[in-house]
Amino acid sequence: MDMERRRDANRGAVSRVQPTANPRQLLSERQTSTVSSLLDAALTELREVGFEQVSLRTVAHRAGVTHTTAYSYFTSKSHLIAELHWRQLQQVPTARLASGASFVDRVRAAFAGPAVAMADEPALAQAVLSAFVTNEPNVLRVRDAIGDELSARLGAALGDRDEPRTHLALLTHYSGAMLVAGMLTHDYLGVIDQMESLAHLIDHP
Repeated sequence: MDMERRRDANRGAVSRVQPTANPRQLLSERQTSTVSSLLDAALTELREVGFEQVSLRTVAHRAGVTHTTAYSYFTSKSHLIAELHWRQLQQVPTARLASGASFVDRVRAAFAGPAVAMADEPALAQAVLSAFVTNEPNVLRVRDAIGDELSARLGAALGDRDEPRTHLALLTHYSGAMLVAGMLTHDYLGVIDQMESLAHLIDHP
């Protein structure tokens, strides 16, 4: 994961970190619309039938395009799910923080939005767990972009309290807590409490 901080000067805006060498940047308006339709269709499919039953063919059919068209944008089902999760995260605005916000409040602000988004879409959350274990280049690219996005959100939230070891510890704990939530309980909202507990320990060892 690239741990370089990308601080967003506007704390209330949706971050615009982009996956490295994203071919999506070169798409026409019509192509972008097609991609959006495929992602919308994929989310509907996940909600209705779950990850195992979803395929690029069924998603393409629901989106009203050919499967060949779908494969021209997404190399696999896992790539499609990764991009869908990336879009989900991009739609989560960064929290606004008061100037005197505590360390615990800052940590909560960094991770609460992404955790709530996962809790609100359990079918997608479960699909992400399956999709991210692959080593496909396009999945790795999007996964790294998501990691960079979370790192940027954390760095922006911590502000002058940001420090490399603390930063890495918080990101690692969040990733592990989300993984455990997905495998065992699906209690993604509980991850927020876990992050607050760790923040308390760091702030008052």
